[in-house]
Amino acid sequence: MKPVVAVIEWYGPYTLESAQTASFDYEDGIYLALGKTRSQRNIQLQYVGLASNLKARLNADHHRLPEISRDMSIWLGEVVSPRTPGKKIKVTDRMLDLAEWAHAYFLQLPLNKAKKANPPDRSITVYNRWWKTDFETPCRQRPHKNWPDIIDYIDKDYDAKLVWFGGRQIVQEAGAYKS
Repeated sequence: MKPVVAVIEWYGPYTLESAQTASFDYEDGIYLALGKTRSQRNIQLQYVGLASNLKARLNADHHRLPEISRDMSIWLGEVVSPRTPGKKIKVTDRMLDLAEWAHAYFLQLPLNKAKKANPPDRSITVYNRWWKTDFETPCRQRPHKNWPDIIDYIDKDYDAKLVWFGGRQIVQEAGAYKS
């Protein structure tokens, strides 16, 4: 199978309320929530999800977002690289699914459950870029120090690389993947 590359343009930060009323020209996408749960002192990456309709998905009835009790900010992601070719076998876009899975697994986001147990079932490289809510101004700093610029995963037999521009790089050894 050919490798998949997902370039994600992230826009934010938004509050839950402002994400629902934000004006953007894409409907499906990925979102990542940061903040603190009751027992945490520092802001952390908490949850990543995907939606066929971001505005409808981001609401107070969300199954995980209410657990982020303080300082919550939401980043909305648009996959700008070409989508995964081939027959569509799921309602969810495969590129969004793989991008969400890579974030949940390699960042071990605490409020994600299913997709952090095993690595993605296909190789993927995710390139994250961050923009302000005007959709034109790039952010000078990433939203959180633990959110990498690149997640590069070939498969469970090879090390995955998480890269932060500016010199930081973590290599996850192939044997460390959960099965």
